[in-house]
Amino acid sequence: MAVTLKDIARETNLSVTTVSLVLNNKPNRVAESTRKLIRETASRLNYYPNQIAVGLAKQVTNTIGLIIPDISNYFFNQLALGIDDEINKSNRAIILSNTSDNCQRDFKSIQMFQARSVDAIILAVAADNTPETLNKYQDFIKESRIPIITIDRYVPFLNCSCIKVNNQKGAYYAISHLLSLGHTSIALITGPSHIRSTQERLDGCKWAFSEAGLEWNPSLVFEGNYLYSSGIRMSENILQNTKATAIFAFNDLMAYGVYYTLRQHGLKIPNDISVVGFDDIAFADMMEVPLTTVKQPIYTMGLEVAKRAILEIEHPDSPKQNINLEPEFILRSSTAAIK
Repeated sequence: MAVTLKDIARETNLSVTTVSLVLNNKPNRVAESTRKLIRETASRLNYYPNQIAVGLAKQVTNTIGLIIPDISNYFFNQLALGIDDEINKSNRAIILSNTSDNCQRDFKSIQMFQARSVDAIILAVAADNTPETLNKYQDFIKESRIPIITIDRYVPFLNCSCIKVNNQKGAYYAISHLLSLGHTSIALITGPSHIRSTQERLDGCKWAFSEAGLEWNPSLVFEGNYLYSSGIRMSENILQNTKATAIFAFNDLMAYGVYYTLRQHGLKIPNDISVVGFDDIAFADMMEVPLTTVKQPIYTMGLEVAKRAILEIEHPDSPKQNINLEPEFILRSSTAAIK
């Protein structure tokens, strides 16, 4: 049973009012020896204040809502780990909502967190949205009385702070590497076209082709949804409709789907087709052929978005800010010079 102020008052032979004044750090004239007795007794009895009651009194709950698409995805669980580690330093806690990449569940989670009076919301926007649902995100953020900070999937007109990787540079690294190996027929498996991170990675690909003096071929662009299954489907389309010698998947989960499809067709990586991913999630270096990929500083992104949330809680008038973290190109065995 939880220890209450009454329990401490009974143990110290003091009034509940006196105990409350001391433990809630309210102005009082209680003698230092008595204050010490109360605190020592509270510690000995493992007293923990009722945070809901404290929150109601102070108009804060010391909780932050975290909305992510898929906690089983290594990218998002590492992101959540970074967020949680930073939030814990400030004696706050996280309430997690897993939305299965469904924007309607995003909206429900935002409403639920606002009803629970969390102090801020960290949001990774779902991938299954449309221009209409993106407008609904905008309405939620515009009308929110608490900070909402987005992570990873950037939507520019939402008018909120965002922490993400430099997607354009990461994709540029990937394509430049493949071009340096002699690949010019490079198929792309992208994320949903209306997501800004997808467009930024496409821009990075075009940048690399332009710098090499090569023509951009839109027929080699296949739209996926960042899920393993779309890596399988899109790589089937690539094999049936192109003569691509390399595939750049816009995240590692889709690259894993590419591996599956190529294996089903008896094709060898990188002898028959080179493959590059994006993220450097778990097992990328443990695949049957370790995956060449673009590494996102996932854990650091979690730390930074948590710091940003705390800043906007403590300084509500802070200007909104988009923070780009730098990617790193990781060379492994899934790419080789064209034969």
